[in-house]
Amino acid sequence: MQFSIDPRDREILEFIHRCSGADIPELCDLLGVTRTAIRQRLARLESAGLLFSDLQSQTRGRPRHCYHLSPEGLHALGENYRELAIVLWKTIIGVEDSELRSRLISQVQDAFAKRYQQSGKEESNVDDRVRRLASELKASGFSVEAERSGGLHILRETFCPFPMLAEIDETICQVERQVLEQVLGSPVEFGNRCRDGHSCCEFHVKSEEPASG
Repeated sequence: MQFSIDPRDREILEFIHRCSGADIPELCDLLGVTRTAIRQRLARLESAGLLFSDLQSQTRGRPRHCYHLSPEGLHALGENYRELAIVLWKTIIGVEDSELRSRLISQVQDAFAKRYQQSGKEESNVDDRVRRLASELKASGFSVEAERSGGLHILRETFCPFPMLAEIDETICQVERQVLEQVLGSPVEFGNRCRDGHSCCEFHVKSEEPASG
């Protein structure tokens, strides 16, 4: 599952970034909480790869542990790009020229598909392709499960990766379904969608039916 930061996490990260590093006493003063509470937050952020610490000597007293933002931490602070994504998506789906709008959406779809285009292409079995793609999506931070149930190959996202865009318009849902079709080389249909009030997005991947003689 992708790691999400809450307002207190963001406050800590912003303070550390602004000060080019901070120790536990400084963070206790900032938030007005105990050392134990700060240590727990720092351990959580460090295990998520957003922070790292080093031991710095001082002219007096024992060395101190100073915390710094990692490149991933800097990226987390820049998550306001989501607002930009919403503006860009609204602009694309708001293009009045239907042919131009379709071309733009198709280019977005192709760009997504290229990221995983080679996932399982050498696999002849649909189930193997679905599982391999799920594994690669997990490695990219998506919360995805793959299974086979009742003869169906199922790819399930335990939360929608584009919730704000899906709220605006269902086009992003169709783009994701078509991306999966491109990558897997098999027809894909919706099962459940978070947009429709379900707890997950579920895609049913069809096996290729043999051509009739």
